[in-house]
Amino acid sequence: MTIIFIILAAAAAIPEQFTPVEGFIDLDNTATPTRFGLLLVTGEDSVSSLQMAELILATMDSLPDDAFPDLYVITMDEPGYSDIAALCGYYEGYPATLVMVGHCGFIEIDPCFLTVEIIDAWFTWGNPGSRRTGICNFCRRCNP
Repeated sequence: MTIIFIILAAAAAIPEQFTPVEGFIDLDNTATPTRFGLLLVTGEDSVSSLQMAELILATMDSLPDDAFPDLYVITMDEPGYSDIAALCGYYEGYPATLVMVGHCGFIEIDPCFLTVEIIDAWFTWGNPGSRRTGICNFCRRCNP
């Protein structure tokens, strides 16, 4: 029985393209003011978390070739999870996806429109050629 559980847990692992973080300190140390990223906030259901991770990766193919968003993941066992989870979960709970612009700029994406919202977020805040200012007006971290 234990072996089956280990196999199922390994099969539901988040893809390696996602950098694991422990909380805001990790994000603040790795993100830069000019970078665009996506943060996957996992939930209790590892299969749903994996499905959202795969959908995020599939959406990367819809972005321009020069788009290289940073991909991060925080799991429930990390010390900073509750601080970050407090910024999201409004659409359907967890897992949730947050757009990150630089050190700050956390905006939750509606999972029903995940692909469209990631593309829109890239062209609104991520693409250096069309980047607009004012993400702080929408950021959940500063304006809960």
